[in-house]
Amino acid sequence: MRAVTRNRLMNNLYLGTFLVAFSSVALGSILPCPAHTVNSESDHKCDKIDTTEKKNIHDPTYRIE
Repeated sequence: MRAVTRNRLMNNLYLGTFLVAFSSVALGSILPCPAHTVNSESDHKCDKIDTTEKKNIHDPTYRIE
């Protein structure tokens, strides 16, 4: 393989890798995550959080039991 062809191949490889990485990060910022759109009628335990016993760990009187 000639040096010019090898150089062009490596440049295209680096450019392609950069474009794929950049576009995957950009798409993650633009498109909403489907995991955050949970149906409100689902039976997931995370939907039934009891807010009455929520503990504030930043409270100076909070103690670990």
